[in-house]
Amino acid sequence: MVIDKSRFKDAVRAYWLWKELNSIIKNSHNRGINFPETISETMFCYALGFELNRGTGGDARDPKTDSIIEVKASSNWDRDTSSFSPSEEFDNLYFVRLDQRNDIISFYDLNLNSNQLKGIKVSQKQTVEDQQKQGRRPRFGVIKKVIEPSNLKPVCSIDIRKEKII
Repeated sequence: MVIDKSRFKDAVRAYWLWKELNSIIKNSHNRGINFPETISETMFCYALGFELNRGTGGDARDPKTDSIIEVKASSNWDRDTSSFSPSEEFDNLYFVRLDQRNDIISFYDLNLNSNQLKGIKVSQKQTVEDQQKQGRRPRFGVIKKVIEPSNLKPVCSIDIRKEKII
């Protein structure tokens, strides 16, 4: 599905509603609401010109290369815990990182496919592949394990307040 300006504006409107609800809940509980993929993936596809996948492998598709894209996201700028299916198959992994204070959403190309992901250590003794072979969902912090050590910078961002790609 192509994300046009109208769908993007719907995602922006949903972001403000999510942010308000998240704030209300965090006032009385120590955990907020997960950042909805409906918002993060829609904004991601809009910013990078990808098509949103519905019901097929991966979260998005690059119409230029027909590659399958997996998207992970965090509404916490400093850390995340991303999980991966035991049968994850994709051509490229991206990460969406939200700066709630400034309402900026940034997109990182991790330059990893599903085979390269398998080699990442998720514990002292196990890799993603080891846990996938056990039928488990490997979990690790993409920010600490991939983005920060590689000093990756966003390929682009969206200023949500201005509804503008930067």
